[in-house]
Amino acid sequence: MLQPPRTSEPTGAPPRRQRGVYALEWAFIFPAFFMLLYGIICYGLTFLVRESMQYAVEEGARAALRYPVGANSSTWNDRKTQTVAAVKDRLNWLPTAIRPTDANVKFTVCLVSDAACNQDSVLNASLPCSTAAPCMILVSYAINNYQDHAIAPAFPGIGLVLPSRLQANASILMDRELL
Repeated sequence: MLQPPRTSEPTGAPPRRQRGVYALEWAFIFPAFFMLLYGIICYGLTFLVRESMQYAVEEGARAALRYPVGANSSTWNDRKTQTVAAVKDRLNWLPTAIRPTDANVKFTVCLVSDAACNQDSVLNASLPCSTAAPCMILVSYAINNYQDHAIAPAFPGIGLVLPSRLQANASILMDRELL
């Protein structure tokens, strides 16, 4: 004998209406889920830009070492030109508003013993370097006001999470063989 299918509801109780509950739950959860996902994407793209900047300034510092020497002895200004070109070449994929220019890629050289020297020091083009007084090449690039020029546009409320400034620095010791 066939029996009727069992239901979880007691007999005689009216059937429960579940229609649209999932859509309603999703409507409550979706904004939080979307903001979390968008925040992860924005932070990931910011991290990509920052790491690309670091790679570019490190390659710029190496370019200063690779500049040819010999009969046409290079000057610090020649090495600066090579460094800036290398940084610009590595970051040419960035949007125009945050792409490096000759003015915002900083290059300086100081004696290793000069504790006051930093990326903002003015380049002394006649700085003598030798084995007795080794030099350090400092390269830096910064994006000021990154929040306004971020790769992913700021979502209301999410823009506060992005840093206002990104900066990358590199330093390299001049080998005595390159002098």
